[in-house]
Amino acid sequence: MKNFSYSSVLCVSLLSMSFGAFSAEGLNVDLAILKINKEAKSLNKEILTLKDEIEILRENQRLNSEKIDELLQMIELSQTTNKQLEKSVEINPQPSKLFRDGKSSFVLGNYDKAIELFLSHLNYSPNDKSLIDTQLWLGRSYFYSESYLESKNSYLDFQALGTEHPKYADSLYELSRVYIELNEASEAKMLLTQMLEDYPNHILFNKASALIQSL
Repeated sequence: MKNFSYSSVLCVSLLSMSFGAFSAEGLNVDLAILKINKEAKSLNKEILTLKDEIEILRENQRLNSEKIDELLQMIELSQTTNKQLEKSVEINPQPSKLFRDGKSSFVLGNYDKAIELFLSHLNYSPNDKSLIDTQLWLGRSYFYSESYLESKNSYLDFQALGTEHPKYADSLYELSRVYIELNEASEAKMLLTQMLEDYPNHILFNKASALIQSL
């Protein structure tokens, strides 16, 4: 009976130890599962965050792409506008530039080009303040290109507009030379006489005197 008691106690002890081991092992498994679940949830959150960031990047890329397209369209439109403006300037250049270029061509002896520019000035800017000067320089250009009839008409147009012009006296002398080339000596004498009487202190007075004496 005594031996049975010891054996029973020993068996119970062994069973208790076995169950304890199994219980401890089961607890460790549960903890491991909880840890894995926790890490899985954290990983899922990170994945969702990454997905959101990817969507944001894609949206930013789309917006940037649209901005680039708009910028390219603006550049293309600007280039087209500039070309149109350049073409417009070529067709309708600034009046003052036409006049300056015409005088430059005259000084360089390119009288045909000067005539072209002066005529363009008259056509594109009939109310420009340098219109009277253009008529005078047009008369000079025609004279040196030996287009005497056109020169005569240009000088007459100038004189009709600029009786108070500082170069009016010059035009009397210059137009008299045109009349001489056209064999209209009487008209030339009349202009030279007018100049000598009205402008006795003019720089061209001596030349006008010599010219009228030669007629």
